[in-house]
Amino acid sequence: MLPAAALAPNKPFRDYVLDNWGVEQGLPQITVTAITQDGEGYLWLGSQTGLARFDGVHFQNFALRDALGLDSGIQALLADDHGRLWVGTARSLLVLENGKLRNLTPPGKPGEPPPRFPVAALAFVDGQVLVAGPDGLYAPTTDGLRRVRPLPGPATSLLTGPDGLWIGSRGQVLQLVAGQLEPHPLPDGMADVAVNALAHFDGEVYASTRNGLLRLHDGQWTPVPGRDGDRVRAVEALAADHDGNLWLATPQYLERLRKGQPVERLQNTAGSIAIRAIFEDRDGNLWLGSQTEGITRAWSGYTRRLSHPDGLASPLLWAVAKAPDGGIWVGTSDGVEVWRDGRFQRVASGAQLPHPEAYSLLPEAGQVWVGTRAGVALLHPGRPGAELPPALLPLRNAQINGILRDHLGQLWFATSEGLFELDAHQQLTRYGAAQGLPDPRIRIVRETRDGHLLAGSSQGLYEWREGRMQAVGRTQGLPADIAVSAFVELADGRWVLGSSSGVPLWIFDGQRWRGIGENRGLPASLPFHLDEIDGQLWVAGMQGVYRLPLAQLDRALADPRARLAPELLINSGFDRLGGQQDKCCNGSGNNRGLLYQNELWLPTRDGALLVQTALPDARTPWPLRIETVQTDVGTLTPGRTRLQLPLDARTVRIAFSLPALLPAHPPHLRFRLTGFDEGWRELDAPNQRSIGYVNLPPGQYRFEVADFSRPNPLADTATLELEVPPHLRETLAFRMLAVLLLGALVWLGYLGLRLRYARQRAALELLVQERTQDLQTANARLKELSFTDPLTGLHNRRYLSQQIPIDLKFYERDAGYLDGSDALVFVLLDIDHFKLINDTWGHAAGDRVLEQFGQLLGELKRSGDYAARWGGEEFLLVLRPLPRDGLAQIGQRLCARIAAHPFDLGGGRHHRLTASIGLVEYPLLHQQPHLLDWEQLVSLADRALYRVKTSGRNGWMAYRPLPGNTLTLDPALVRGNPGWLLDNGVLEMFGEIGPDPHGGTSGEPAPKHPPNPPPEAGP
Repeated sequence: MLPAAALAPNKPFRDYVLDNWGVEQGLPQITVTAITQDGEGYLWLGSQTGLARFDGVHFQNFALRDALGLDSGIQALLADDHGRLWVGTARSLLVLENGKLRNLTPPGKPGEPPPRFPVAALAFVDGQVLVAGPDGLYAPTTDGLRRVRPLPGPATSLLTGPDGLWIGSRGQVLQLVAGQLEPHPLPDGMADVAVNALAHFDGEVYASTRNGLLRLHDGQWTPVPGRDGDRVRAVEALAADHDGNLWLATPQYLERLRKGQPVERLQNTAGSIAIRAIFEDRDGNLWLGSQTEGITRAWSGYTRRLSHPDGLASPLLWAVAKAPDGGIWVGTSDGVEVWRDGRFQRVASGAQLPHPEAYSLLPEAGQVWVGTRAGVALLHPGRPGAELPPALLPLRNAQINGILRDHLGQLWFATSEGLFELDAHQQLTRYGAAQGLPDPRIRIVRETRDGHLLAGSSQGLYEWREGRMQAVGRTQGLPADIAVSAFVELADGRWVLGSSSGVPLWIFDGQRWRGIGENRGLPASLPFHLDEIDGQLWVAGMQGVYRLPLAQLDRALADPRARLAPELLINSGFDRLGGQQDKCCNGSGNNRGLLYQNELWLPTRDGALLVQTALPDARTPWPLRIETVQTDVGTLTPGRTRLQLPLDARTVRIAFSLPALLPAHPPHLRFRLTGFDEGWRELDAPNQRSIGYVNLPPGQYRFEVADFSRPNPLADTATLELEVPPHLRETLAFRMLAVLLLGALVWLGYLGLRLRYARQRAALELLVQERTQDLQTANARLKELSFTDPLTGLHNRRYLSQQIPIDLKFYERDAGYLDGSDALVFVLLDIDHFKLINDTWGHAAGDRVLEQFGQLLGELKRSGDYAARWGGEEFLLVLRPLPRDGLAQIGQRLCARIAAHPFDLGGGRHHRLTASIGLVEYPLLHQQPHLLDWEQLVSLADRALYRVKTSGRNGWMAYRPLPGNTLTLDPALVRGNPGWLLDNGVLEMFGEIGPDPHGGTSGEPAPKHPPNPPPEAGP
């Protein structure tokens, strides 16, 4: 059975999640003309030139020419209950069984080749495969096809159902019930029109033709007009899903019908272009095969997004809150808007507020309090403008992160300048350092059910008690410097804090605080909103949304060894796969989430993201399968669960597969080779589907692969027993014979025995040494190849990813590095106009240039520096610590040396080149050496390089901190985001652009270099 509402019928197509695969991802041909799914969950795709099996990760391709002798387009696919795949083509019928394609045709005339037999459709009826042929219905036999029902014309489409078998033909549709054919002629003027598809929809039969869509009503076919009233349209594909949608495709658009009426037409958008096949799999995904765009998967996802199309004037949202009258108020970057009757309505523009950005909201009966980035305003719906309460004028320069009215009617304001209270007499009181609050940056203010007033700051959690702010949790396990970003009180009275520093979640049971972080299985995340929904803790933040069963959380709190398995729902940058890819969420504060009508409203940079909280259960996972065993003497296909390898096969690669068509529930595969591995091992990459072993000793092994995302992963493992046979010298019999021979040699005398034994021992030692040396040489060569670019001989990215963190730890002990006077330098170089070399002199000349460029960099670097090929014509120099402010000298010298070097193109031809260079020092800010990691600084160097490219090439650019500029916000909000430093003026770019020998201008001038460059160092 399909899960309910796999494609939510009331959700617009633009809110569906679309994933596309084409030739670049392994599809044999860009046109997909037929789709089906077999009993093990694999998707089968037919194209004009081939057949492919798809497991959601990899394509396994089968060439039709292997069976037909020439290419022939696939028109129909059907998987039966016996593991066979039936393939209808424009020439014949094929069956794929046990990995081999076989051709089936009707019997022809003796001595003549089989006749052309186009197959337009296939169906499975009463345990039998029926084939739509050019003159009737056929059934497969052992070696061919047998006609079981002659027809007056060709069978062009088939549809099975409780009302019998429906057969589309030319000018009519035939209904086969209890062995009797009942014709249903098409309307007048359509006698020669072929019915290319049939579907059951809303209790009636629909037929698609090149002349339009028809509906059989009261025994008569009637045209079904499109959304724009058009009746004549060429329908190429037709399918009804299990959620009440009828999908039809024309050469121009994709259209959806509900209750017999067209409700949506999609044109020139992803998933709607030139659709030729429509199929719904057993998990409820809709698959759309295109003439020009490959295969697209559409699924509902967990969200819908309310933005510009829904009337939202400003899509950047900061706050969302519910009013007593049911309206949903949102604070935007340019005012305040309210959601009513399915549309957003602007209530106040940004110009009417103290500051355009409405950062927090408190809707009350007849009024709405608005906290901005610079003060508070009061809105009265129905009245124009905004009121600026005089009592709140002291807040005009403060960012208002939260507004709360407590059970006594007092108003509380969480601001960047402290916690403020406004009493019934309009008296404003500030709570700051003098009242026990050392850090004035209050992010949230909450009141618990029993009246505790809590304020979360950037440096701890505090409670208001009789005019004083008391630190919370200091003696109960809560860190004093915790940066509080979210808070929720659970139904059982426990408190949960979200933190933007260190451990992300803290739980208080009334006695002590305990932290739960990434080491217990949580994804790396910065929580902005916490909620309890149906026994689950929901966590929304910058990296996405996940939920965690509270029962699972309780087990983890009781057992320090227990790991958590949160379910990822929205993935905006988590450190793992899973969930729906979408954008979420904005900032910490009081109004960063709202549960309303089974949807969690979250403010984002593109409107309100509404996350469905009543989620359907995931479908039962499909079985794992071991596909092949590749050895150094050939590829084997396991027929059963036991396989004996050939005698000389000691290196194996085991390929396995698992249908993973549910994008939000990717499998978590682990493997082990019992008898070799000590335990379960993780894959190197989530999409990896093969494992290799080298030089296996003789013996019995068991290979197992399991999906650990399932509740009981070991119940459904794929298992293969492997036997590695020994050579004669490795057998027990051989060893026993050697012992007997040794015993016999005793009779030949003591001296003879010593001589023979010495010779045998020397031979065995030499053999062991040779095998050990061969293995060490092979392993060393493999390691060298994995760390080396094969063309230039330089290091590659993989080497740098391993080596640079080790070097950074070493340099952190260096005195100059510690006091900030020295810094590493990352230099990213890109050869200018490299494509011109390939286009003019060929790729062989381009390879020669890359080799010589790598040699030149090797000559320019010092001992201890690294030169690596970063990708394509990009190279990276990593220079060990140098005195700071030497970037200009390095950039100038590199540009000059490269421009002066003649590059040999072969055949006596030489050419001079220039390069575009981006530089940056590490650490960027010596006061905060770990603010950005080395890979993010390389991305800054790449930005600088790009500026050189866009400014004329043949030059260098670098980033450096502006003198005297320091970070004024919490570094935790900046860390990992180089773009913030650029957008907020913390960094400046400087450099030089030289003349481009191939034309162009130097662009706008770069800032001047700092005075008195340091002595020459590095390249």
